[in-house]
Amino acid sequence: MHWRNWSDTVRHRNLEALYRPRTLEALKSNVAEAAGKGWKLRVVGAGHSWSNLGLPSSGGAVIQIDRLNAVLGVQGNVVEVQGGISIAQLNEELFRRGLALANMGDANPQAIAGAISTETHGSGATLGSISEFVEGITLVRADGQEQVLGGEELAAGRVSLGQLGVIHSVKLAVLPSYYLHQTERLVNFREEPAEIDELLKNRHLEYWFYPYTGKAVRITRHPVESTEERNPMSWLDDLRVRLSARYVAGMGSRTPEALQDFYRRVTTERTFPTAERQGPWHKLLVGKANSWRRSIKTYTMEYLFAYKNLWKAFDEMEKSIELAQRKGVYVGCPVQIRFTKKSERSLVSHFLHDLTVSFSISFFRNHEGAHTWLPDLEKRLLDLDGKPHWGKMYYVRPKKDPRFEKVQRKLDPNGTFAFEQPLYTADPEASREWPDWAVSRPEVGDYPDRGEVRSPANP
Repeated sequence: MHWRNWSDTVRHRNLEALYRPRTLEALKSNVAEAAGKGWKLRVVGAGHSWSNLGLPSSGGAVIQIDRLNAVLGVQGNVVEVQGGISIAQLNEELFRRGLALANMGDANPQAIAGAISTETHGSGATLGSISEFVEGITLVRADGQEQVLGGEELAAGRVSLGQLGVIHSVKLAVLPSYYLHQTERLVNFREEPAEIDELLKNRHLEYWFYPYTGKAVRITRHPVESTEERNPMSWLDDLRVRLSARYVAGMGSRTPEALQDFYRRVTTERTFPTAERQGPWHKLLVGKANSWRRSIKTYTMEYLFAYKNLWKAFDEMEKSIELAQRKGVYVGCPVQIRFTKKSERSLVSHFLHDLTVSFSISFFRNHEGAHTWLPDLEKRLLDLDGKPHWGKMYYVRPKKDPRFEKVQRKLDPNGTFAFEQPLYTADPEASREWPDWAVSRPEVGDYPDRGEVRSPANP
C-alpha cells in the first residue's frame, strides 16, 4: 500500500494503513488505532504539497481527509468547514451563499486543512495568507480525542505542518462576495522599480517572469462594483495554456538548449497581448498554474524575503540561471513573483516582513538538472535572509519557533504526527562552480528525498 502527492515527488511506501474516514467518529477511531499500534501518522488532503512534512519513504500510516468535506455552518462573517474540503468546493459553496475568501492562491485543488497548514498564500500587499483568516480549529489528537484550539495552541494550529493532530474542522473569517477587474500586460521587468510602489496599491499585484527574456507578464486586480462578467477564461483558453505547457515541457526534455531562444521568440506582445477580464473573485484568483498542473508535473521551490531585497534576489536568480545555462541546465518554467502582507497570527510563519516578496520557482519534472540548479538558487536566497514556503521544496531544513514545539509536545507527547522529515537531496559537490559532471539526471518517478543535502548551504 502506498500514497503519492500530485507531482509524484513524494511517495509513502509500504504503508501499514491508508485511512479515508467519512465521519468524525471514524476519524477518531482511525487515529486511536494507528497510535495504539505505534504507527507514525501523516495527514494528507489533496496531496498538492511538494514538501515532505511527514513519513519517511516507508512504513507508518496515512490519513487522507478528502471525504471530510462538508460546510458545517455560517455565523456572521465566519464559516466553519471540515478540513478535507477543497478550495474549489469551498469557493463554490461560499459564492452560492454570497460570501468569499479574503485571499487565496492561484490553484484550487488543495484541501483547506493542507492550505492553512503549509500557509498557502496569494498576492496582495494588504492581504495575508489563508492562515491569517483562521478563527478556530478543531483537531483530533493522537489519543483519538478531539480538541478545540485556543490561545497559543490556535496560533500554532494556524500553520501546523500537520504535526499537531488531524484537523477536523476550521473556522474562517470571510467577506461578502466581490468582483475583480484583472489586467495582464507584458512588461520589461527591469523597468518596473519606478512603478511598483504605485502598482502595489492594487488589491493584487504579481508577475510571471520568463527566463532569458527580461520580460514578465504583470497581473493586477482591483475590486469593482459591477457584477458583470467580462472576457472570462474559456475552456479553449484553458486548453491553450495546458497545451503550451506540455509543448515546452516536451521540447525542453528533448533539446533543453532550445528553451532560451524559444522564450526570446515568443515573449512578444503578439503572443502575450494585453488582456482584461472581470468576474467573481473565485474565478479571477485562479491562474494559469491551475491549468498547468493538469498537463505537466514540476519540482517547485518558493522563497520569501523582505521587499527591500527584491532586486538583489532577482539579480541572484539571474546569475544562477546563467550559471545553470553554462553547465547545461536550462530553466523551462516562468517564475511567479508575488507580494504579501506580514503574518502576525501564526507561530511558524515565514511571512516575516511588513511587505514580503515571494519567488515561486518551478522546474519540469522531465527536464534534467533540478537538484543541481535549485540548491544553488536556494543558497543565494538564504544569503538574503530568505525563508522557504513550508509546502514546497527545500534542501536546507528550516527552524521552527520553540513556542510551536512546546505546543507540539503538549498535544502529541509521543510524536505520532511529528518527527524529523527527509529532505530533497542536492547533487554531490554541487556549488556555484559546478564541475561538468555534476548536472543531475533524475529519473522521473524516483523518490528524491533520501539522505541529507550535500551542498554549500548544508555540508
